Amino acid sequence: MEAVPIPLPHLEGIGIDEGAYKGFSSPMSQALVDFYAMFEKATPRLTKPRAAKPKGKAMLARLYDGELPTSYVCEPKVDGLRVIITADLDQGRVYFETRNGNPMPSLDHLAGEVLHLLRYRQGVWTLDGEAVSGTSFFTSFGDLRSQAPADDARVWLFDIPSCVGDYRARRATLEALFSESYAESLLLIPSVPCTPEEAFIRFTSEGFEGAMVKDTSALYAHGIRSRAWLKVKDCDTTDGEIVDIVEGSGKCAGMAGCVIVRCGRRDVSVGTGMDEATRRELLANRSQLLGKFAEVDFQMKTPKGSLRHPVFVRVRSDKA
Repeated sequence: MEAVPIPLPHLEGIGIDEGAYKGFSSPMSQALVDFYAMFEKATPRLTKPRAAKPKGKAMLARLYDGELPTSYVCEPKVDGLRVIITADLDQGRVYFETRNGNPMPSLDHLAGEVLHLLRYRQGVWTLDGEAVSGTSFFTSFGDLRSQAPADDARVWLFDIPSCVGDYRARRATLEALFSESYAESLLLIPSVPCTPEEAFIRFTSEGFEGAMVKDTSALYAHGIRSRAWLKVKDCDTTDGEIVDIVEGSGKCAGMAGCVIVRCGRRDVSVGTGMDEATRRELLANRSQLLGKFAEVDFQMKTPKGSLRHPVFVRVRSDKA
């Protein structure tokens, strides 16, 4: 039986050569026509645009490395949870958020104190501070992340980002607010002229986590880790057996993303303290390093025996 070619009008414009299909039987040609017609009628799939991830509202600090700004003051470093307070005074509303913009309903009961502190002002004002609750960081974290009111919460205020000007001017505004009002749960962080070393000794003896060095000539840098704020913190050191070296992803692809170190009965993931060369060397020598010991700095041990803020220091080649 002679094959009857069928025109393929649906193939126009989609890169299919109609001549390539001549000679097929009628049923086969029709099947191809129907198949490609589905693509002709299909709606192109559009890539869903991704919303840009907003930067955090809070200014962030860098570690103190011995280099100081020309003009500075020192303040205590509070071991709590960062809180950004936004007060819309015209509407009589107060919002408590983490440094990443997440709501903190556990502090909503402090709205009245915030409004009283700003009672002679108008418009929208922003306060920056550190919230604490309970007797330690771990109880603070749980209480402040809760949906329930943290009844014993206090907020140490140390900046007022809504004010235009350098830190000296913002600090003066903050002090003026507290001179006009007495707040029970809102506290003004002390600010003293002294060396970072003197501040660290003084503030840690008073129960604070460490000290902050602040450039008095600096503007508030929203969402930026700036050298205008330097943190001076205490740390401890431990040696732990290297039980794994895990390859990283993204910018750490092809190198160590973290080192898993055994501390007592806990395996701790240590992902900071390594430059690119060290990360590459660790992954390249993974098999030889397993079972050896790594020196790790950390801030404190958690109640479950893990390490808070672990930082890789070195492989202990002198210890087996």
